[in-house]
Formats: sequence, structure tokens, C-alpha cells
Amino acid sequence: YSIDSQIYHWTGASFAEFQPIPTHGARDWEHFEIDGAHYLVVANSYDGSSQSIDSQIFRWTGSAFSELQRIPTHGARDWEHFEIDGAHYLVVANNYEGGPH
Repeated sequence: YSIDSQIYHWTGASFAEFQPIPTHGARDWEHFEIDGAHYLVVANSYDGSSQSIDSQIFRWTGSAFSELQRIPTHGARDWEHFEIDGAHYLVVANNYEGGPH
């Protein structure tokens, strides 16, 4: 369950490995942009013993994605970003809350 997810970069002819990111039962990635800054959020769903684990938000630094924030989630399945009247929101679809899997 704990394994790197991989970001790939377009080289002009094909996609090549760019950056590994440690994830835990990753189910979904969402890219969004706020004021010209690029972000990725991952839905971590299970770490091998629990579905109550953090999902992470990463911010583009100009050369790579760096972890910005952790958010407690419960078997996260999906993230969506949306904007209303200039305000940005993220919504997570949690799937499970309780003890060990």
C-alpha cells in the first residue's frame, strides 16, 4: 500500500519519469491552480493497517512538487477543486471511518 506514485513529464516525444511521490493506497490525484501557482492533491486511502490516514497537498516550486499540507482523511477516494466567486475549495470523498481495515 505504501508505494511511490510517479509524475511523468512530456519530453516532446513521450512521457518520462519526472518525480516519485510517496503515497499510501493512492486512489486519485487532482491538479488545480490558484493565482498562477500549481498544486496537486492525492487521495490516500489505506496504509496497510488503517484507512484513517492523511492525504497530502503538494505545491509546484518551479522545478518539483513539494509537500505543502496534510489533511486527515478516511479511506479517501477522490478530490475535486472548484471555485465560487473567486474563492477556492477542495472537496474529498471519504469512504470509511472506523478501526483497522
